[in-house]
Amino acid sequence: MSLLAALVIGGVAGTLIGTIGAGAGALLVPSLMVFAGQSMQGAVGVTLAMQTLPVGIGGAYLYYKRGLIDLRVVAAVAIGMLAGILGGGSLATSGKISPGNLELILGVALVVLGGVTVAKTLLTTKPNP
Repeated sequence: MSLLAALVIGGVAGTLIGTIGAGAGALLVPSLMVFAGQSMQGAVGVTLAMQTLPVGIGGAYLYYKRGLIDLRVVAAVAIGMLAGILGGGSLATSGKISPGNLELILGVALVVLGGVTVAKTLLTTKPNP
């Protein structure tokens, strides 16, 4: 993968993540697979490395200084994510799930979560007068 492609993918994904809060897995993993030719496991590895302090702290700080982050929720989510990432990462890299099935799981999760988000928005948003 070229460094220019990685820079563009990171910039676009970062802008969308910072704007709409979509997780890196929903944007960065498919982008790295489609536009940069990364394997599913490679894209997940890059995404996990990106979510560590160097990248996440800057965006989180912007939201925190505006009073939009409840640190108790952050702690609870972090504990759950750590356990899930360790378990899911072990499973995904063990060879017990084929790369094709990993991609299928990602696609189904994105479609289901996207559908739920659209349905909730349509059902709860009041039209502008």
